[in-house]
Amino acid sequence: MKIKLIMSTLAITFMLGFNTLAFANTTSDKGSTENSNQQKLTYNNGYVNSDSVNFRKEASTNSDIYKVLDKNTSVTILSCEDDWSKIKINDTVGYVYTKYITTGNKIVDVSNIDESNIISLDVKATAYAGDTITSTGIVPIEGTTIAVDPSVIPYGSKVYIPEFDNVFTAEDCGSAIKGNRIDIFMSSEAKCNEWGVKNITIYVLK
Repeated sequence: MKIKLIMSTLAITFMLGFNTLAFANTTSDKGSTENSNQQKLTYNNGYVNSDSVNFRKEASTNSDIYKVLDKNTSVTILSCEDDWSKIKINDTVGYVYTKYITTGNKIVDVSNIDESNIISLDVKATAYAGDTITSTGIVPIEGTTIAVDPSVIPYGSKVYIPEFDNVFTAEDCGSAIKGNRIDIFMSSEAKCNEWGVKNITIYVLK
């Protein structure tokens, strides 16, 4: 197990294709104190605000689908045409329904996180799906819920997973999830099979 303490005075930047995660530096230039204890996901100029959004070649439901976009995918908004937004992802230009795109940056409130104790962990990550209730008594949500070994990652911990460029919450466990393992909740078995088993580095923020 590889564990290293990352001090809050360091600016951590994750370059992940679409998005960048920046932690506020509470000791930086004047005016930065108002951003302390905030975690800012900086997008090109917009992001997808819903799950499973079709990214189409043309502004029509009859048009070919380039791909299905996940929630929080970063996009560059080029223009708005009636109910459709023309966007760019990497070098691909296409269309999505405007209602599924939010303009600007997204601020995730992590004011209850002690930024002086950010720890990185190398873990084996699997995925699970199904109608269930978590061990903490809530309905799991894709993009939010992960199962952990509570002795390693306590319940309620915020966990940043670079592969999703997203912050998850440790709110479930499993008989096979022991030690440096996590299980990521997804909305379908197909997504779980696509994910498979991966060895990744995660960042425990609490």
